[in-house]
Amino acid sequence: MQNKTIRTILCETDIFSSLEENELQALEKISRICRYSQNSTLFTQGEKSDALIILIGGIVSIFKHDPKGNEIVIGYFKRYALLAEAAALRQIPFPSSATFKTDGAVLKINIEAFKKLFVTHSKISQVLIESLLDKIDLLQQNIHFNLASSSREKILHFFEQSPALSLDLKQYEIAYLLGMTPETFSRNVNKLLKEKKLVKTATGYKYLSH
Repeated sequence: MQNKTIRTILCETDIFSSLEENELQALEKISRICRYSQNSTLFTQGEKSDALIILIGGIVSIFKHDPKGNEIVIGYFKRYALLAEAAALRQIPFPSSATFKTDGAVLKINIEAFKKLFVTHSKISQVLIESLLDKIDLLQQNIHFNLASSSREKILHFFEQSPALSLDLKQYEIAYLLGMTPETFSRNVNKLLKEKKLVKTATGYKYLSH
């Protein structure tokens, strides 16, 4: 990613891969690459969104704080994910905050120029809608986890549905994502290992289907 140009990144990103040459040139002119170090803030809840943000490197944590100041992780995102696109398109303040868990980078596209040029493009509109629906699914999953599922069910579901992401996160980060303490996570993982529902690997844990 370090040596890639904006043009190359645009062509590799699904949302823009079908654009014509003149469209890519127009998009390139309103885009810029921003690099971040580990633990740096990408945006903060309440800040005004002025760009469409595409994650092009690293892992980003999206989170909010409850009334007591506790951090509630909404999700972790990897390369080519759209971040806070609803806030960008509506040009409203960010409803949550985002921090880089690793070194990384984003592509920022001027939102006013983007809306004028591309928001009615059929391919782009379709990908934006799919991304927004994915975010709704993620929120519904988080609500289900916090209201209905036991710690064991949350852990099994995570390792079944997110095997690639589990390789990039530390155990305490997975615990916070699932809404539990690291101690609760560790205790339940040990039980699931004994029950052979999880297996320990060189890089973490793996869900065993039965």
